[in-house]
Amino acid sequence: MADDLQTKKWTKAKIRKILGPTLIVAGMLYTVRSHFNACPHEVILAGWAIAPPIWLFIEYQLFDREKESPQEFEHFKYGQQLVRNVWIGMVIFLAALYLGKWD
Repeated sequence: MADDLQTKKWTKAKIRKILGPTLIVAGMLYTVRSHFNACPHEVILAGWAIAPPIWLFIEYQLFDREKESPQEFEHFKYGQQLVRNVWIGMVIFLAALYLGKWD
């Protein structure tokens, strides 16, 4: 019975694994929707410039260093580096798209 409760319990790792991809998909869908609904481009760009670093910081705080092994921490850091690189690429793309003179 105790094992069943342990597997159904929301751990920090489960929260990170579900909330991270959910926020990414929601952000992408909101960006596409806002782009076509005449949302100011500065708002979209500012959201992408500010929100992902805040999430990466929160995710780092949710990482349970006491329960995770050093290998899992290295895997976590690698995942954050990948997300950071995609985030930087997205901000550069949006900045070029919205702030560039393409006429």
